[in-house]
Order: sequence, then C-alpha cells, then structure tokens
Amino acid sequence: MLFKKIVKDFGNIIFFIAILSFWTFTQQGFSQEIAPLDLPQNQVRFRTSLNQGWQFTSQDANGAERLGFDDKLWSKITLPHTWNAEDAFDDTPGYRQGASWYRKTIDPDDRWRGKRLFLHFEGVMNTADVFVNGNYVGKHAGGYSAFTFDVTDYLAFNAAKVKNTIAVRVDNTSNPDVPPSPTADFNFYGGIYRDAWLIATDEIHFATDNYGSSGVFIDTSQVSQEKAVAGCRGGIANDSRRDQEVIIRNLIFDTGGKMLSATESKLTVAAGKTGNFAQTSQEIKQPNLWSPGAPYLYKVRTEIFDGERLLDSIESPLGFRWFSFDADKGFFLNGKPFKLVGATRHQDFQNLGNAVPNELQIKDLEIIKQTGMNWVLLAHYPHDPEVLNAADRLGLIVWEEIPILRQIGTSPAYTENAKRMLVEMIRQHYNHPSVVFWCYMNEILLRTRQEAGYVQKTVELARQLEEIARREDPNRLTVIATNRAYDKTDFYEESGLTEIPQVVALHLYYGWYYGKTEEVGSFLDDYHRRHPSRRILVSEYGADGDSRLHSANPSIRDYTTEWAQKFHESYIEQMEKRVYLGGFGVWNAFDFGAEARGESVPHLNQKGLYTFDRKPKDVAFYYAAKFTFAPVLHIASREWNKRVGAAGEKQIVKVYTNLPEAELFVGGKSAGKKKVDATRVAVWEVALQSGNNAITVSGQTLTQKIVDKTDIVFVSLPENLKNAGAAFLDLDLAIDVGAKTQFIDRTEAVWQSDKTYETGGWGYIGVELDDKSEIRIARNVSGTADDPLYQTYRQSLTAYRFDIPDGEYEIEFLFVEPSVIKDGGRVFNVAANGVNLLKNFDLNKEAGLLKAVVKTFKIRTDGSKGLLLDFQAVKGETILSGVRLRRLK
Repeated sequence: MLFKKIVKDFGNIIFFIAILSFWTFTQQGFSQEIAPLDLPQNQVRFRTSLNQGWQFTSQDANGAERLGFDDKLWSKITLPHTWNAEDAFDDTPGYRQGASWYRKTIDPDDRWRGKRLFLHFEGVMNTADVFVNGNYVGKHAGGYSAFTFDVTDYLAFNAAKVKNTIAVRVDNTSNPDVPPSPTADFNFYGGIYRDAWLIATDEIHFATDNYGSSGVFIDTSQVSQEKAVAGCRGGIANDSRRDQEVIIRNLIFDTGGKMLSATESKLTVAAGKTGNFAQTSQEIKQPNLWSPGAPYLYKVRTEIFDGERLLDSIESPLGFRWFSFDADKGFFLNGKPFKLVGATRHQDFQNLGNAVPNELQIKDLEIIKQTGMNWVLLAHYPHDPEVLNAADRLGLIVWEEIPILRQIGTSPAYTENAKRMLVEMIRQHYNHPSVVFWCYMNEILLRTRQEAGYVQKTVELARQLEEIARREDPNRLTVIATNRAYDKTDFYEESGLTEIPQVVALHLYYGWYYGKTEEVGSFLDDYHRRHPSRRILVSEYGADGDSRLHSANPSIRDYTTEWAQKFHESYIEQMEKRVYLGGFGVWNAFDFGAEARGESVPHLNQKGLYTFDRKPKDVAFYYAAKFTFAPVLHIASREWNKRVGAAGEKQIVKVYTNLPEAELFVGGKSAGKKKVDATRVAVWEVALQSGNNAITVSGQTLTQKIVDKTDIVFVSLPENLKNAGAAFLDLDLAIDVGAKTQFIDRTEAVWQSDKTYETGGWGYIGVELDDKSEIRIARNVSGTADDPLYQTYRQSLTAYRFDIPDGEYEIEFLFVEPSVIKDGGRVFNVAANGVNLLKNFDLNKEAGLLKAVVKTFKIRTDGSKGLLLDFQAVKGETILSGVRLRRLK
C-alpha cells in the first residue's frame, strides 16, 4: 500500500512507476516492463481468419476429403455460409437437410514455424467431420457451440510452399442422438455459418482442448460496493518434449489502460501434459460495478512466461457485479431491486438464414437495447461470441441455453451429447459478465412421448445437467423454461422437474393460444401462492403481428397488428405490478424462420417486435416508450396506413409516448390533446377524409418540441352503392370472404372484412356470420404471397349480392381447397345474374390441396338489379375465399 500513498501525496508518475516495479518485484517477482499494455498479440499467438476462398458443393461427394480431389466445378463461397437461406421459405414443404462439403487451400505461413496449429470453428450445423490434407482430424456433434482441433501434425510447412487443404463434411440432418429435437420450432440451417480461424501458439500455451473455450476462466465471487477480487484459473498445455517451469501472470486494467492488479505464480508442467493454475487478484477498491445502466468493463490479461520470454497471452473481459433472486421480492442487481425487461433473440436474418455477419449480430443487440430492454434471452442455443461481447459492452443481462427443447432423446449418446453441450456453453462463455442464467431445458414436456418411463428419463437428465451446471459455475443461476399445460395434467409439477433448477421460467400465451390476456395476472398470483419459495420469470409471451392485417375490433389470434398491440399492453401492465416476478422476456425481438409454420406469412414466426429484416413494428415503440428515458413519440397506427370504411365512420389513431401530453392533428386541424399516464398510450377517434390524410402528433419535453408524422389513405364507401354513380369507377370493392379483418395486399389494395348482405350494400347470403362456415387455416397456400386471403373462406355459401349501379365490371374470385378430398368430392356452379361463370367446377381436380386459384370474368349489369352471384352445390359444399369487383365503364 506504500506506493499508493506516494502517488496520492506527490503525484510523481516516474517515481510511482519505480516504486510500483520495486514493490511488485519484492512481493511477487514481477517486472512491469515485461508486459507493456500495448504488446501486439501476434508476437506470441496469432489468429488468422479462414472465412475466404472456400469451395462448396451441396452433394455428399465421395472422396472429397482427398488431397487431389477436383473441386473446380464447386461453388465459390465465403463464410459465414448456409445452403438453406432460400429453400426454407419456398412453397415446397421442407428444406434441404443432408450432407454437403466445404474445401479450402491455405498457403504455409512463416509464422507457423515452431508453432502449435489449431483449427477453430465458431459454429457448424449440425455435425462436422474435419480433414486436413486427407487426414481425418475429428468430428464435432452439435450446431451451436465452437470447437477446436489440433492440426499441427497434419499441416505441411516446408521450403516448397506446399499448399494445405482443409475439407469439412457438414450434415444438418436431424439426429436422434444430437440435440435439438426435430420438433423444435425453428430452422436447422446447414453450413459453416459462423467464423472459422487458424490459431497458432507456442508449444507451451493455454489449453485449447478445453471444450472450445479459451482455457482461461475469470471468477468474480467477491464483489461489493467497497471492494472486489477477481479469480483467474485455467490450464496450460506443454506440447514440448521436456518438462517446463513457467510463470503465470495476471494483470487487471481499467478502461483507461491503468493497471490495477498484478499477480504471479509458478507452475511446472510435464512434457505432453496439461497443468492447472489458480490465482486471486489484489483487492480493487471502490470498483466500478457492471450494470445495464453502466456496463463498466475491466480487462484481464493472462500471460505465460519462460523466464522473461512471453509464451502465450489471452485477454478476457471482466465485469464486477453481483445479483440475487428472492421468491417474494424479485431479482436484485448490485444489491438493488432490478426488474428484468427483455426480449428473446433467434440468430437468423431475412435472406441470410443463420449465416449472419458479425456487424448484423451486434446490430441486433443494439436494437434490443435501444428498445428499452436490459435483458436478452438467447434462444434456443448458444449464440455467436460477438453477441456475448456486445451484451457485455452494451449492458444486457444474458440468458443462454443449450438446445434441449420440446423433447429429449433417450439414447445414451443423446445424454452424453447434451451434457457435453452444457459444458461447452458454460466454458466458452464463462467470462462474460453479462451472463446470469444458464438454461438447460426449454418446454421439454411440450411433446411427451408415450414410451414407458419417458418423463422419468427427462427428470433424470435434468438432474444430471443441473449437477453439471452447478459444478461448472456455482455463481450463476440455473433455469428450466416450462409451458402451460393444454389439459389439466401438469407434468412439470407431477414429475418434480420444477424442483430441480434454481429458477423456473414460465411461457404464457393467454390471449393467443388459449384464454384471455387479462388472465395473466391472476395466473401468476395463483402460481406464486402455490409455490411461495419458487423464484419465477416469464420467459416467453407474444402474439403474431402481420402489418397487412388490421381491425378496429381485433380479436384473439387474428394476426392483426392491433391485437398484438393490445396483447403487449395488457401483459406489461399486469407483469410490472408483480414484485415477486423477477422479470419478463417477450417472444420475440425479431421475426424468425420456422419452415413448418403456416400462419399468415408461412414459414415465419411473426411474434417479433421487429420484422425479419429488422424494421420496427409499431408495437416496438410501446416498449421504447415504457422502458427508455429518451423522448418517444410515435404514431402507432402507422402500419394501418390504408383503410376502407363507411363515410363519416370514426377511425382510431393510437400514439405511444413517454411525454406527459400529446396533441393530434388531422389534415392540419387539431383533434385535441391527451394526457398520457404510465400506460404510455393515447388514443383518438377521428373522422378521415376520402383520400390522403396527413396525421401529425406533437409533444413537449422540458427543452424541445417532438413531432411525428405519417399519412393514412382512407377509401370512403358510399352508404348506398347504387347512388355511387360515376364515383364507383374509383372504387375497388375487394372482399376477404370469411374474414373479420382488413387485408392490404401486395398492390396495396385493401380487402375488406366479410359481412352479411344489407339492402343498398353488399354481402353474403345463406350462412350466418358466426357459424362454423367461417374458418381461418394456419397453412401455407402455394402460388401466392397473399396467404391470408385464402386462409379464410366460407363454405355452404348460396349467394353473394352487390347493389351496384349498372355498368361493365371485372369480377375476380379467389378459391382454395383446404381439405384432403378426392376429385369430384367438391363440385359446384357459380352464376352471375343467371349467367353461368363456372360450371361443375371441381376445385381439387383443377388445383389440388392448398393451392391458390383465381378466376376472372367480365360481366355487365343492367335493369338496376345489381349483381347476384349464385353458388349451387353439385356435390359437397360450395366454397369461396375472396371476391373483387372493379367497374370498367
């Protein structure tokens, strides 16, 4: 402590360095001059990107591992790469799962001489067999963890500059022995989809065979406001031919590069063996604590010396923080109550699959942070290392998990792979202060097998994984995510599964898959009452929002943006109030690929706050208004920017804001001011003029005026169609038959919701609005991108009537066969004012199952009798998905 007093009293930098050097040498035998802060890493170890210059084939090419194999006709690609970026989203069911090959040649490098050489892959989906110069190097099973192979004995280095060939066989086929289960609700994009590296080290180096990790682990179990101590441990591999005594030094630096701690120890490592070390840093007084509000990062440099010669050096992030979780009082960070507000993230991106470059990975976390989140749940597997680095820097608490979800495999190989994956995840991401939760099972009883003892096997696997997680990392929290039972049987409770982890997370979809949104609070209260000592989180809740579907009166699971907004507003209001609830994470930050899904956009889970290409949905601004401090003022009806309605009908305009007051203007005229409370929602009902309406909202902070603007195009329908006269030429009367929502198609035409016929208007005849003939299917309809128009339909229809003025019209019918039916099983006629348009129309014979069919005709109406469309069943039931009228003259 003498040197600190000298610096404080005299501030003499030169004298301080001298005193520090003397003091540390006498205490620990260390000279600061040996390891200056700016020491280039490549003097002792270097890492070379292998992302460029690969050849690829989507075939399982026999003999492709051989040195002389001819790959000239293969595709030239760059990593990251996947072969499923497109086929997982086409109309053909499924996507390619199988084996492919990658090959690359690399030149010898002078820096390799005398080095140990390693191939390091950050992620290959799902199994990888690696060859170097025709030699089999090894296999890695599991698509989401990094792995490292020692290739020193296989790479050629000589004066002739012989090229070296790396070949990798990659297979993304679902494997019962390798998680995840094929029932997982996301795409298994095949490929070498993360970065690949060649690493060169001295013969004596930090252990690279430690489950893909750096081999160095930083602990922060002793942290308070007053002081903090960091532990450093790891393994040192001696690949030389003689025993070696080495010096291990650990240096801690603050963000300005000032060294705060220096520790040293000696270790003798036998030739061909690995020795372990452990050190504890000096006390750091009044540490800057890491938190989402102030993500302060120190840096640890761990070094190996042979005397004064530096052999290896690794840098690790260091964040001092502590946390606790009380069953009644919720989550605490650094001794203070801290509500976790988060979003889950899948790693894929539109048109890229999972082959996402680092800059977009980082951008994802920046978006999540800017949306007001302090927590990111990495679903459903370990993510790219740059994601963890970004979470550290930005201040996002992390939940990370292994891909054990929906159901387990029951083979011994599956169990061993699951256990290894957990160790890989923990060791690879151990040093990130952002990580707080390790999850090892997610909705694991959603798909319960019928085989005897299956649930018991699941519980036993959970016990083994819990034991591993506690042993590997006793300072973080373990968690299992559960789904609500769809019947009265709660396997999670009956089996005892929820008694195993330290935290239980709940997936709740009241108001989407079941129940009502307002039931969330009462469910949580009842759950807490029944399990008063259990620490709980809500780790999934969400509703699909399709920006093409809209309703002034949205209802459960109608895919409208308006229902998604109501869903989130209701959930947040209820969850915020419950102190015992440690936090909640919305499913999902971004829409993501799920090939097997139908939904309104097939192959896509649309529960994201942002689209697949990361454009914000209106509901994203609700979270920003709730949970950020920067001024937020957003017209939340922006997605519904084209509407159809009766003249004079009031239209809803919603605004999200954290300002105390907002004023809405329509066409430059004030629609009034609204006080805004903690809900952060303001709603106006306004009259819109036919045509374009300029919408503006304004508010005031203490120092500036905030304004947001958009346009809403309103198509005003006359009260009586016959009185429309020449104005009907401007109308496009499109009806989404069977739907209660409006739909905006690719041409920006608005398809109105369906209704019963009323005199002077239009509508269907022969079925009741609420009977079973109104159906929405969650299936992919091929041959169209406007699936919602075909996913609703009306059966047993007898007639459709339009009280339109006389004239010439184009009429368009939309059909789809939604059922597995034989040719001749559904046959019907369609006539317009007695004139046959479709005779003995056999929909299945013409198109088959779930294929869009469009029939267009030109007709003329006269005698002021309007248009009556007759539907006559010949066999089976009539059916119609959409009808559209355009007046020609």
